[in-house]
Amino acid sequence: MSSHKEIRYVVSRLENPEDLESAREPIGWHPYLDLAKKHADRIGVGTCVDAEGGTFRLDGPYRRRGKWRAEWTRRNLYQGGKKRGPAPEV
Repeated sequence: MSSHKEIRYVVSRLENPEDLESAREPIGWHPYLDLAKKHADRIGVGTCVDAEGGTFRLDGPYRRRGKWRAEWTRRNLYQGGKKRGPAPEV
């Protein structure tokens, strides 16, 4: 069995969008922060991106058989559904 360290970015849906510390339901994982931000923006308000660092243990010759073990988490790196620029004036 082999293992290696990596960081992954977790996109989660908040149970209570007003409270950033509320329970979270993971939606997806991404290897890059930019991809995770785009995913959170597509889902909309009530999503956030957290970083997880850990070890990925490979049980077999293929990565898909491996198991993830998180060693640290940095929460609330990004919140989805934010507007990118100022609203146009009418």
